[in-house]
Amino acid sequence: MKQDDINSFIERNLKNFSVNSTGWNDLIRQMLFELAVGGWNMKNDVFGKEKFGELRCSLYSENEELNVTLKIITDKYLKLSQKTCEICGGEGKIRTISSWQTTLCLSHFLDQKPMIEIDNDLNISHNKKTVLNIQDIIKAEVEFDLQTLELYTKASLDSDESFSFSSQNPNYYLLLKTIPDHLFSDDVRENISDLFRNLKDCEICGYKALHENSCLRCYNEEWEDSKGHGEKSDYIKDCQMDIFIDEDDFEKYFKNDRSFEKVIDHQILFTYNDLNEYEKLLF
Repeated sequence: MKQDDINSFIERNLKNFSVNSTGWNDLIRQMLFELAVGGWNMKNDVFGKEKFGELRCSLYSENEELNVTLKIITDKYLKLSQKTCEICGGEGKIRTISSWQTTLCLSHFLDQKPMIEIDNDLNISHNKKTVLNIQDIIKAEVEFDLQTLELYTKASLDSDESFSFSSQNPNYYLLLKTIPDHLFSDDVRENISDLFRNLKDCEICGYKALHENSCLRCYNEEWEDSKGHGEKSDYIKDCQMDIFIDEDDFEKYFKNDRSFEKVIDHQILFTYNDLNEYEKLLF
């Protein structure tokens, strides 16, 4: 088997993979090399695609022994793709972006997550792009649970369109309380006022963001014995360790959120030994 033939096989088939970017190119090349030396007939093309954040490649041979080898190789690279950023090829993991699963490193994950910002001139930016100025808003609406905000300027209202924002994005609640009250209907205005007026301190994350027994910042429930949360200190400690470990990178995404006040005397209940034991249980 000549190296030149293998190289030609690899380059010819690289274009047969439907993936989101070039971050998996090295993985695909390595897989094609192993398929070639594993016994695949290099006259036959190989096809693959990205699906659910994984590199999928299905091959079949009438030789059952070869089929076993082919599956071992393709399964190996499917698993490797779950840890490789599709964009840059760096260390990554499967993440959800707008309901789609994709494998990204932390940097490219954060690049693709929507971020709301409000500057000193009241310009609202979304995804690093200025979309409107608060002074140009003539109407504001929210869903009944206050978690989706629709803003209208004269131009957007004329075209029956709106600027939409979600509570899943950092600084959403900062935006909600920055919008002038008179732009909302009377009943909504009162609901928004009640929300911010009645916020309590969250003992878990340490922000004044507890609303109706659920934190708007860390999304944990307030401790309640009746809900089977166990001992209060243990429940808070476990939730705090989850926040610190930040397996889903939620805290990294929300690190610049300015929606809620930090509680000055907030207490961290876990110790190094607690964290060490907790990580052993998780991983």
